[in-house]
Amino acid sequence: MKILKSFIYVFFIVVIFILTAHKSFAASAQLSPYSWDPGLYATTSTYGSTVHAWGMRKNQGAWGTGPVNYQSGATTTYRGSSSGTLNVDLKGTYCPNGVCAYGAGTGYKGLVQFWNDPNNYIAFGFIHDPGVSPNGITIMVEGAANGKPVGGYWPGGAINGASHHFQITWTATGISVTIDNQVTLGVYPVAENNPSISFLAASREPGDICDTTFTGISFTPGSVVSNPVIIPSGSPYLTYTDTITESGSGTGYSAYINAHDANNNAISVGIQTDSTSASSHGLPFYTWERVQNGVFSYEYLSPASNSPTNIELAWWSQDNTAVFYVNGTPIADITVNLSPRLFFNIEGNARINGDTVNDTFGPVNIVVGNNCPTYCGLNGSWNSSSFNSYGLYATQTNSNSENGATFRVQGTVSGLASEQTWDTNQVSGISMIAQYWNGQ
Repeated sequence: MKILKSFIYVFFIVVIFILTAHKSFAASAQLSPYSWDPGLYATTSTYGSTVHAWGMRKNQGAWGTGPVNYQSGATTTYRGSSSGTLNVDLKGTYCPNGVCAYGAGTGYKGLVQFWNDPNNYIAFGFIHDPGVSPNGITIMVEGAANGKPVGGYWPGGAINGASHHFQITWTATGISVTIDNQVTLGVYPVAENNPSISFLAASREPGDICDTTFTGISFTPGSVVSNPVIIPSGSPYLTYTDTITESGSGTGYSAYINAHDANNNAISVGIQTDSTSASSHGLPFYTWERVQNGVFSYEYLSPASNSPTNIELAWWSQDNTAVFYVNGTPIADITVNLSPRLFFNIEGNARINGDTVNDTFGPVNIVVGNNCPTYCGLNGSWNSSSFNSYGLYATQTNSNSENGATFRVQGTVSGLASEQTWDTNQVSGISMIAQYWNGQ
């Protein structure tokens, strides 16, 4: 996933806000937090990419001896599809002395649970328990397949550390987990044709502490039943349409249109190809990217193509909602707060040294503002020279100064350090124009 950055060009002075992306901000599903113990709590991030479940248990009785009253967490608002993949990091965030763990006391858990029905469910996670891992944590798989137990516990202390990556893949007939991209457990024959998916922490006895943060929660497209696209009423403050063709070679490249403000907020929609992505597997996908107060998030939506495609970004200021259209059909609504004056990019990107991009854009059409003529329309002309980097460059291919302009972004990435990618640096060819703003 490329880095998204905001660019401001005001009074001929270029100010560049570098908003470093990190994959832990992926967000793909609505989550509902809950708790079954008055001492345990759960919160979710604004965009559903993080769950924090923690606290000190108050209910009486050891886990497994009574009702399930010893946990807190969050569950997907919509149930899963009949197949999919989830990526998530489980981090122990109980850190009283600077050394972090998944909890404290006689027993605690951090787990991801797939619940299809009372006879088909499974949980993958870590457990500290006097019986199975008295001196540390171990790997836990607990569940049932057609009513028969599956899973088990690895030897005590079989795993250490307070941060581990899970990739869980499920179908209507089975489910598996790969831990830290090294070891795969399963496939377990648990039917998962319509699961609810939960991110949970649990404490064994009253007074025990559990504390797990789940970050980077990301589902492959179609894994979770999608929400209907909601289009706000009234006229949008911004409508930005463009015909784009995304093309390139190597490990990753993309083509986006972008709207941003001067306050570290931005929204991009377009097409991205990334061979390193667990979501797209190197195929072109419609993708949105967002920055809110410097926090980056994104979502892969559905397969795209490398053919010319009409895309549209509309934004309703009164609802703080953007809608992404493809060939006139809405495919996503995205909560995003922008503070006009707005600025607009066409942007082509590539991932690492040696990757190439060859995107085309246009003719662009931008309708912006609701207080005409003072704060309405575009100002000046497109700037195709000030925002190019690492061998990529934007070129305007006709003479239209505002609407109707066409562009090409080309080049081969060079000059990145060996460990650098579009996740760490702005690797782009960009052309930009500003909203007309009281004479400027």
